[in-house]
Amino acid sequence: MGEYADVKRNKMLAILRWIETLPDFIVGNGGTHQWIVKHDSWVRPFPISFRNNRVNKLYIKSLMKLVVGTGLCTKEDFDAHL
Repeated sequence: MGEYADVKRNKMLAILRWIETLPDFIVGNGGTHQWIVKHDSWVRPFPISFRNNRVNKLYIKSLMKLVVGTGLCTKEDFDAHL
């Protein structure tokens, strides 16, 4: 997948459930219309907000870079769950 597109809410929740199964990741509710993804090696958690039941493609790309940067999955693994 070369370019990412906006993702609907249900698909994003499925991705978050998958990320939560990876070691050292915590996914939780971070407030109104937000989810938080945390990892032990990150300084700050990554917030994901749902606006109009969609997640912007820039959030998807940033999350992918962070998750792949931990070394627990590859870009292809992440793309397979989209």
